[in-house]
Amino acid sequence: RARAIVQILLRQKRLIRVSQDLYYHTEALDQLKSALATRKGQTFAVPEFKDWTGVSRKYAIPLLEFLDREKITRRLGDKRQVL
Repeated sequence: RARAIVQILLRQKRLIRVSQDLYYHTEALDQLKSALATRKGQTFAVPEFKDWTGVSRKYAIPLLEFLDREKITRRLGDKRQVL
């Protein structure tokens, strides 16, 4: 039943699949993208991202990989640059 609900929310674009087992509400990701847009051109490391977002490393890494795929950020070694 829960999977069916997740599938409906994905089709409605209310949820976004960030990684294999991690989903975020579209509004939460939009807020994150907006916050990052204010830092355009800046570089940051994972600990800074964790501080900004309040998420643990377990969630920060998949989020950052998603943002890289979406061309919001780009990985530069141990850092990320906001595009």
